[in-house]
Amino acid sequence: MIKLSIKIITLASLTVGLGFYFIPKNGFSLPSNQIKSTKIQNNTLPVALPYDATVTLKTDRTMSGQMKVFDQQQSMITLERNEKFKKIAIPDIKKVKFGRKVKLIHSGKIVIRGGGNKSSYNKQNKCSLDKAETWQEPSNHFKITNAQDGKAEVILSKIGKSKLRGIIAVSQTNTYVIDELGFNHDNNNIILTVIPCSE
Repeated sequence: MIKLSIKIITLASLTVGLGFYFIPKNGFSLPSNQIKSTKIQNNTLPVALPYDATVTLKTDRTMSGQMKVFDQQQSMITLERNEKFKKIAIPDIKKVKFGRKVKLIHSGKIVIRGGGNKSSYNKQNKCSLDKAETWQEPSNHFKITNAQDGKAEVILSKIGKSKLRGIIAVSQTNTYVIDELGFNHDNNNIILTVIPCSE
């Protein structure tokens, strides 16, 4: 019995030392905080909308709230503030600037972006301001998919294949957060300034 025990221990030691592992019948369960990869179809990329938006009109008047609706057909956006809704005509808008609080797509964590160098959010969920990009697409290529969680998507049709592959690769471990929206009213395009935030 003692010799048998020694053989079993020796065999186990050799197995670990050689890099072999016994896998449970049902496999290993991954931690709940694992980052989920994003499946990109038809060049449609998920993006995050921060909770607060400030709309600057062509008259330089400003209005703020959470963007709930982007209606390209009616050429309107809708802001919500204190449970009150305000519709704004897109042709009247100069730009939409978004705030710092945002929900990341992969992890579902709510973070404060750009909170300063000492911010734990900045260390764990760094938003690379120096890697900001500007995308210009037809207005009907942008859609809010879940206003409550700040989820939207954009079809990237005007970006070269090489750059698009890079964007898709970055999106697998980062959330592209919309920092600003602009509009080219002459050709009915929307201009998105986005910043990748690591998760």
